[in-house]
Amino acid sequence: MARKTDTFEDDGRTIADMGDVRRPSLLLPRRDREREAPVPTPSRDFSDELQSSEERVMVILGVLKAALSIGMVYIVGFGIAIAFMLWLWT
Repeated sequence: MARKTDTFEDDGRTIADMGDVRRPSLLLPRRDREREAPVPTPSRDFSDELQSSEERVMVILGVLKAALSIGMVYIVGFGIAIAFMLWLWT
């Protein structure tokens, strides 16, 4: 039986420095304030995008339409599944 030899040699390169990674505490989770990443600020202010009340109403109706259509797909899918199961078992 042939013996497998390990030919791996470490060339000393560092892919990612893991020296600053600490194990999180499970009992008392806390944030390290000095190591906390800064909160990125948006480059554009989106509050001025919708200026008229008509635009706001159209956006609200569009979101409502999208949510109701997704909900309707689930309701129709469950209805077809229930109808198939009733047809199969009766």
